[in-house]
Amino acid sequence: MAVITKVVTRLNTDGKSYIAGSGDGIVTVLGKPASRKIWLLNAQTMVVEQVITSLKNGHYLFSGLNPNSEYLVMVRDYKRELEPFAWDYVTPANDLTIDEQQALWQTWQ
Repeated sequence: MAVITKVVTRLNTDGKSYIAGSGDGIVTVLGKPASRKIWLLNAQTMVVEQVITSLKNGHYLFSGLNPNSEYLVMVRDYKRELEPFAWDYVTPANDLTIDEQQALWQTWQ
């Protein structure tokens, strides 16, 4: 039996708010940058807004976010060796345009 799922990502195309993993905010496993799935949940409703995977260098970018919302960012270890890690009540930044966000993303590739 095959199961096919559809992922719906709600984007705020009017806004330019984002949450990015840069500097000390990258995904790490045992102190080293790592690629892992990251869940973005609305901190008030706990609805999953987006699911992405960080790059091998630990960087990630959630874009198109509501600037008036707070979010829970959670990373889990698929190897089940470590407990999940979360940042709660994260407010998106809005200091970069969408084009600047994409340029930043390209520098991390």
